[in-house]
Amino acid sequence: RSGPLVFFAGGITSFGASQDNLRKGGIDSQEKQEKWLKRVTADRCARPDVSCRQVYSMGVRQAIWREKLYAEPDMRIVSAGVPDYFDVVTKARFCIHTEGNGWGARVVDYMAMECLPLMVNDRMIFPYANVLPWEDFAIHLRKDQIPALAATVRNISQRRQEEMRTALRLYKAGFVWWRPDGAAYEFTLAALGQRVEQLGLGRAARQARARS
Repeated sequence: RSGPLVFFAGGITSFGASQDNLRKGGIDSQEKQEKWLKRVTADRCARPDVSCRQVYSMGVRQAIWREKLYAEPDMRIVSAGVPDYFDVVTKARFCIHTEGNGWGARVVDYMAMECLPLMVNDRMIFPYANVLPWEDFAIHLRKDQIPALAATVRNISQRRQEEMRTALRLYKAGFVWWRPDGAAYEFTLAALGQRVEQLGLGRAARQARARS
């Protein structure tokens, strides 16, 4: 892939600067970068070693900015949406996913466009977590591992990235609803059926039918 090693575009401290609010030039000015850096430096929840479940993004996006990952030459981290979002996702190697106000939907784009998901959060439960081997095609880092994010992804060999992308292709249909390529309906049924069995509800239903 010819794009950045790591990509993320979205609000840092609020949804107001999300993908719906485009940064026209596709990058942040130095003034904008310094503005956000000053704000997150003063924010205790932006520290990677501090857990803040009650704030926007649980402090993860803020911690990413505090670590100045936007200044890394092989990364593209922007504090708002970018006009070439779909183009860059198809070319980037890893794409950061973390919550905003809620769980977030970027991972759907990443899977569909084969950008390896870089999931950054604590105690995150992934879609289809009970049926998909996420470790085969995604990287998961805790908030306190953000200072090591750059080194972590740079240490993943090209061969390993291709292995992960091959695995991703096996499951990406589960994140697309539209036919004929999408299989999200089937994946959802599989995840729900597995969950029913895990809870013992399937066995209980079979026993109830046997008694009737």
